[in-house]
Amino acid sequence: MKKTIISESLKNIFIPNQKCIINTDLDGILSGMLLQEFLNWEVVGFSSCCGKPTDELWIEDTEAYLEDCVFVDLPVCVRDISVIDQHFVAFDEESIEEYSSNLNKINPNILRNRVFKNADNRCEYTAKYPFGTVHFILAVLENLGYIDDEFEFNFFKRVNDFDVADLVLRADRVIGNTCQYTPNCIDWSNWLIEIGGKNTNALFVVVKNNYLQRRITEAKVEAFLREIGCSGSDGDCSNLFRAEDYDAINNYFVFLSECLELNRIPLYRFYNFNRLKGKRVEVNNQNLDIVKNEAMKNDVFSFAFVTMRTLSMTFIEED
Repeated sequence: MKKTIISESLKNIFIPNQKCIINTDLDGILSGMLLQEFLNWEVVGFSSCCGKPTDELWIEDTEAYLEDCVFVDLPVCVRDISVIDQHFVAFDEESIEEYSSNLNKINPNILRNRVFKNADNRCEYTAKYPFGTVHFILAVLENLGYIDDEFEFNFFKRVNDFDVADLVLRADRVIGNTCQYTPNCIDWSNWLIEIGGKNTNALFVVVKNNYLQRRITEAKVEAFLREIGCSGSDGDCSNLFRAEDYDAINNYFVFLSECLELNRIPLYRFYNFNRLKGKRVEVNNQNLDIVKNEAMKNDVFSFAFVTMRTLSMTFIEED
């Protein structure tokens, strides 16, 4: 039975044959693979923006217009840029309206009105979406019928010392988060299962029923990602882009392709956009309005809470 579409704004973004720019971590790459496979999207760039001086954007075509691309797994706040993300948590309900008013940005926190501070002046950060963008995309693609009801991922195929489910669940640390923030993660698991199809159900029944047992295999996935050259346990390969080590990047992409039995993301010569610069700021009740005003300025490319009290901000330099 066809599920109810959770938001009409999804139809403005989840449409075939678009170009996208994806995050360089495991979550972003897996997200790109799903969008490429089931919506025929073309990956034309990679981003690594987390509020640090090394924030970067690599694009295939130096003449490309960013407004023609959908940014995946990065909360770009520029009005004309389309986004599929889960990192963004609005300061308040007014910020949600401003961020999503153009109907070109989608995010589970927006769909469920998760904000940093609610109308009663209470912090709601700990109720934010705790999983990866890829898990949200999987559920939405099933919700909209782009993944056929008969299609089935082989999540329990064994790879090295773990299975494919462990690999996919390592995107943004699903198991670790569930062990640490169990009630919130079970709530969001139920939401994903409700909106998704049988593949989402297969993954998140595992999360709900076996998260304690999966901690060991999550650590094995993290160790493997480091072994193949990623700079951290989250599968981030931005270090390989900086080193222009395309052989290592390609091997990484081939491995993921073989695991999920999906087409590999193709690699070209990518150019550094070289106009981004990030920083992180501490947020508290006293400076919340000041930080909010700074985040809404025209030169802010992206911002998101990385902890309950720390905001990452990425600025874009003028031409």
